[in-house]
Amino acid sequence: MNFMEWYESLEKQISTLFDLYKNREEFMDEFKNFITFIKNLRGIAYFTGVGKSGFVAEKVASTYNSLGIRSCFIDPVDTLHGDMGIFSKEDATIFISKSGETKELFKLFDELKNRGIKIIAVTANKNSYISENADLRLIIPIKSEGDFLNDIVPLASTITFEAVLQSLAVEIASSRGFTLKDFLYRHPGGKIGETRVH
Repeated sequence: MNFMEWYESLEKQISTLFDLYKNREEFMDEFKNFITFIKNLRGIAYFTGVGKSGFVAEKVASTYNSLGIRSCFIDPVDTLHGDMGIFSKEDATIFISKSGETKELFKLFDELKNRGIKIIAVTANKNSYISENADLRLIIPIKSEGDFLNDIVPLASTITFEAVLQSLAVEIASSRGFTLKDFLYRHPGGKIGETRVH
């Protein structure tokens, strides 16, 4: 058994995210293309993924909505069973998959491609099926997951994908002139909902 202290794992996860930040110039064109695409999107940005990537997709979609970017999470399997009618040609679907080879995503991916729905791949694998066949892609390298099982546990990848996609949403929303008043209008509940704009 490869024993690992919690702070060793934390250090590796932080390092993975920071490594992306340090080398951000390498990915700037892809990130800017994503920002431009979403800013010009007339329809809904659907996010999807399986397993831990599915949780990331759901959280990111929620953040985009909070920042005024119309978004929705869709389950890649359930959607195929009667929900394909929700899509229009003005929409786009963002597929999140570290490997880009998640078999459970392929059927939905192919159906959307055949219907002319734009697809964005978010993955660490530029040579994957999803990446190579998407209309747009974000390649987010994962240096280390920060686990003790040979980088197979999705730790740093989920944090990094979520952080990058939410950071892109911040630029999109701020460039549109999104205000605190706009945010509070979308978030009337909880402590945030008690905030007053002066």
